[in-house]
Amino acid sequence: MKALVLKSPEQIEIMDVPKPRLSAGQVLIQVCKCGICGSDIRYYHGENPWAKQTLGRHVDNPPNIILGHEFTGVVCEVFDDPDAHLLGKRVGVNTFITCGRCNFCRNGQENLCDYTKHLGHGQGWGKMEFYPGGMAEFCPAFAGQVYELPESVSDEQATFFDPLIAAIHAVDVGGPKPLDKAAILGAGPIGLLIAQLVKVYGAIRTFITDVAAENVAIAQEIGVDYPLNLTDNPQSLQDLVMEKTNAEGVDLAFNTVGTSADILESLRILKKGGTLVLMAAKEDELRFPSLLLSGERTIRTSSNAMYSDFPRVIELVSAGRVRLDPLITHRFGLSDAVEAFEVACNKSKTGAVKIIIDCQA
Repeated sequence: MKALVLKSPEQIEIMDVPKPRLSAGQVLIQVCKCGICGSDIRYYHGENPWAKQTLGRHVDNPPNIILGHEFTGVVCEVFDDPDAHLLGKRVGVNTFITCGRCNFCRNGQENLCDYTKHLGHGQGWGKMEFYPGGMAEFCPAFAGQVYELPESVSDEQATFFDPLIAAIHAVDVGGPKPLDKAAILGAGPIGLLIAQLVKVYGAIRTFITDVAAENVAIAQEIGVDYPLNLTDNPQSLQDLVMEKTNAEGVDLAFNTVGTSADILESLRILKKGGTLVLMAAKEDELRFPSLLLSGERTIRTSSNAMYSDFPRVIELVSAGRVRLDPLITHRFGLSDAVEAFEVACNKSKTGAVKIIIDCQA
């Protein structure tokens, strides 16, 4: 089969690789669509974002990772007879399973398991010739983690389930309440999804920032109340928030950028009793005035997602509670996936927000 293979840092190519052979508990997906995630770009550059976020340390990536964990397709083969009812079904794929044995798994914190197997990440598989992922014509999936798609959900929309579960888990960590005011730093796909989810939870005023005009325009289209282009607008986020909240600040801030400057800005806009949820931290050390934590302000972090988040986001998308199509800016066939990565790696020039790969083209 054809697959996009990350052979080593910044070396990817379309290759002919063996079609996956199933093991117990697996089904084979004929992949239809797969999105390019920001973590795919980080893997491309030699980082390991899963290890950094979950284990708190760097882990070297193995060679020959088939990238892609935002995919959907049709079940074309099963290993176990009880899964035969899935044959021919169009499904969404939750791309990770955990060990089920560690204390985190046994206490309902599977998002923190150190022994996760993750499609498209090269994690938890032991040594393999090619590590499975969704940027291929076929990909194995965990039978217990595939979900039949409602007709109301398109294939392209289903590629957003993985970023949506990360976003909804982060929102759950923040714990929004009706009538809250929320700010999101970074209008990439995750930030744009969080901005919509907090409104589902009852937030009445939302702010979002970015340096890219395309992202800010999408934020405005999907209903963010105060999208702020930091490149062209002389007003700071702090000034805007204080102006629109009677100088109180926001109840919640979600930081998807992770630089020290942005984290500092996130703390400055929090009201007393407010919560900052960090989705990323790009620097090894963070420094900020301790007074910014006065008044019971809280910093929390968000890592991965829960199994139960996946059916929740299917319901959200099926009910039309989040808008996904406006986030898609580019489409490529699998044969042009190397070019797709070039576009994704140069967002400031290409205006890319979300890129979808057609894995049968």
